[in-house]
Amino acid sequence: MRRKNLFIIILALFCLIPTNAKASYVRPNNFMDKRGSEKTAEIKKFQALCNLTVTGGLNDMTNKVLYGPNMVVRDEIDNPPTQGEWIVVNKTKKTLTYYQGSLPMYKFPVCLGTSATPTPSAKATIINKHTNPAWGGMGGKYTPVAADDPKNPLGERWMGLRIPGQSGYGIHGTIKPGQIGTYSSNGCIRMFNYDIENFIFPRAKAGMPVWIGTDSELNSWGVRQIVVEEAVESPQNEKENYKTEELLVF
Repeated sequence: MRRKNLFIIILALFCLIPTNAKASYVRPNNFMDKRGSEKTAEIKKFQALCNLTVTGGLNDMTNKVLYGPNMVVRDEIDNPPTQGEWIVVNKTKKTLTYYQGSLPMYKFPVCLGTSATPTPSAKATIINKHTNPAWGGMGGKYTPVAADDPKNPLGERWMGLRIPGQSGYGIHGTIKPGQIGTYSSNGCIRMFNYDIENFIFPRAKAGMPVWIGTDSELNSWGVRQIVVEEAVESPQNEKENYKTEELLVF
């Protein structure tokens, strides 16, 4: 009987020992228990949080961040346009980051313009905000859609942008959530309805800076959205490691 109990204890301990690197560390996420489109949406949100290019798939880089304890996510901002709140749209990563000064507050995946109707790069500002907006159909290109119509492509939130030499662009919700993380819009910046309605729209104000650019353009403007693997430090540098971990955006 004692041998049997000892065997059970040893077996239980063996089951607790990680058999590979993935079992020893998993970065916090909301998609492991999801399936189908819900899982894909949560993967997109995870990728945005981690400064990864949003795809909705568990590609090599996403898995590296998911299971890599030495992968560090941080934003480095030189001379932000304000110490208050502002927005950066990364056209390469397909993400929107909401900052307060140099501190990232929120990160979300977005849908951007196609190659034929690209989202312009610019240092823009928000000029107006509307709840349940009507859609004008892009000057006759499409049939206009009234406010509160479930076919309205703007969803239920709109934030218009002032872009030098351009008009008609904005940040808004969507009736096609599956297109978040793709280049599928007519140039506007689409967000999941939940994200814009609960986090961005309530805080954003007219006059707020919105910087829109590719990774390289943003880098030239002093915005670096980084995900990098950092070498394991020796125990005497443990205090420095802790400072680095404080920069993780979760």
